Amino acid sequence: MRFEDLEAFLVVSEHGNLHRAADTLGMTQSGLSKTLARLESEAGMPLFERTPRGLVPTSVGKTLLAHARRISLAATDLRNELAEQRLARAGTVRLGAIPYLVPSLLSPLLAQFFVSRPLAVFSIETHLSARLMAMLQNGDADLILAARPASVPEDIGWLPLGPLTMQIVCRSGHPRRDRFRTLADLTEERWAVPASSLYLRQWLEERFTSVGLPPPRVAVESTASPVAFGELLRHSDLLGIMPPRILRQAEGQGLQAIAGPGMSWQHELAVLWRAGGYLSPICQDFRDAVVKWCEEMEI
Repeated sequence: MRFEDLEAFLVVSEHGNLHRAADTLGMTQSGLSKTLARLESEAGMPLFERTPRGLVPTSVGKTLLAHARRISLAATDLRNELAEQRLARAGTVRLGAIPYLVPSLLSPLLAQFFVSRPLAVFSIETHLSARLMAMLQNGDADLILAARPASVPEDIGWLPLGPLTMQIVCRSGHPRRDRFRTLADLTEERWAVPASSLYLRQWLEERFTSVGLPPPRVAVESTASPVAFGELLRHSDLLGIMPPRILRQAEGQGLQAIAGPGMSWQHELAVLWRAGGYLSPICQDFRDAVVKWCEEMEI
C-alpha cells in the first residue's frame, strides 16, 4: 500500500465526507475516489459504508485505520528526528500540562531552561489529564505533565514528579461548615466538580463509594480545571475540590478547606511520553529538567 494512500484514507476517516476530505488534501473528489478504490482493491473488502452521518469505516476499515495511524505517527517521528539532526540542539517541544502546573512549575522552569537552550521553542497546551493523555497517544504532544492514571498504557513511558494534594473546600461563610466532619456529612450537599470522564472526578467519587456512600450530588460539572470554580464557590453553598496551595493564592480567596478524615488525598503527578515514539534531544533534556526541578522544589 502507498503511504500517500493511507494518509488520504486517514483524512477521509476524519471528515466522513469525500468532498471535505478532497478539499483538505488539495485534490479532486474523483482522484480521491480512485485512491480509495485502490486501497479497497488491495484490502479485498469495502473500507467504508455510507450512512446518514456520512462515510463510516467498516470493520476492515477500522483495522486499516488503526494501522494507518501507527504508520503516520512513525512517519512523523522519522521526519522529526531528521529535522532535529539538521537543527542540532535547537528544536520545538510540544508540551501539554494541567493548568495547575503552569505557574508553579512551567514558568520558573522555562526561565531557567532558556539560559542553556536559548533557541528552544515551546508549544504549550493546557488541559486536564485525560485530554492530555489522548493528545499524547494521538501524537499531538511530545511530553505531558499530568496526573498519572491508575493504569499507565503499555505504549507510554513515565517518570514520577511527586504528589498533588486535593482538598474538599467550601466558602468561608458556608452556613453548614461547622457540621462537616466526615464524608457522610457531605452527602446531601451539592457540588461543582470536574466532568465524569476526568480523573479528578473519578478519584473524588471513589472517596465516597469506597466507604459505602453515594457519589457527590452534582450541580455543575465541567472539563475546566477545578480552580476555575473558585468564583462560583465563593458566591454559593456548593462544595468543590482544590489543591491546598491555591487556597493561599488569589484564586482561593474566600475559600476554606474542610478538615476531617477523607477530606484530602494525593495523586501522583508524572511526566509522560510515547515509549515507542521518537523523543528529540531537546525533549529529553526538558523531561530530565522537569524531573530534577521537582526533586528539588515543591510543586
